[in-house]
Amino acid sequence: MKRIQIADFDRRMPPLELREMDDYYETMFVPDYDEVYQSNEIRTIQLADIYVNLAMTKSEARLVSALFLKPVEVADIVSWMQLYTISFAISDASGYYVEQADEILEIVLYQGNPIVIATRGIDRLYYDTEGAIEMRRESSEVMGKKPLLYLNGEAWFGVPRLEFNPNQDELHVNGTFLFADYMDVYQGRVGFFRNTDPALPIVLLVGEAIIEMELTENADGSRVLVIEQPYDEA
Repeated sequence: MKRIQIADFDRRMPPLELREMDDYYETMFVPDYDEVYQSNEIRTIQLADIYVNLAMTKSEARLVSALFLKPVEVADIVSWMQLYTISFAISDASGYYVEQADEILEIVLYQGNPIVIATRGIDRLYYDTEGAIEMRRESSEVMGKKPLLYLNGEAWFGVPRLEFNPNQDELHVNGTFLFADYMDVYQGRVGFFRNTDPALPIVLLVGEAIIEMELTENADGSRVLVIEQPYDEA
């Protein structure tokens, strides 16, 4: 990994670091954020022709970096940073705004938080999020990181533990009804277990395709988990 200082190309720019990876360059708004946040707390969202990394934790939501896919030159990234600014969920009593901007070009939402690209300027621009598109799925696959599964549209690179009440909850796995007490990881895979025999799963999803999960809760407190995993191509 190569580290580049954007200020070396334009000393008027903030002291931001650019990391060169195999498939992209990454502008670091939070230095070494990957040492602060867990990998499953990072969400990669497409915004116009770039991508942004967001740190989403229980206590905060934060913009940590922007990514530029190759082929692109460092000079092009510096020029982009000179022309545009990125803002994430900055607000005051009057509403959401972008600082030091001239014109807002694009607004998208992630978990209700607005992400904005604007041209650089000198004004504080307030904006309304009505009509902005909610991004339910992140773009980690584009960045070469393939998630194991999507749960209600959220990417997971590990297996979340989910507990069930077999007397009231429903589990549907590729069209098959399943009785299990909980879902957990087994040798890096998604497994379903009974409390009476936690050593081995009763069902193990071993395919390579990304797993889609939709978990809903009924008014009576019961839950329904529907799982679909396409068959691997021969």
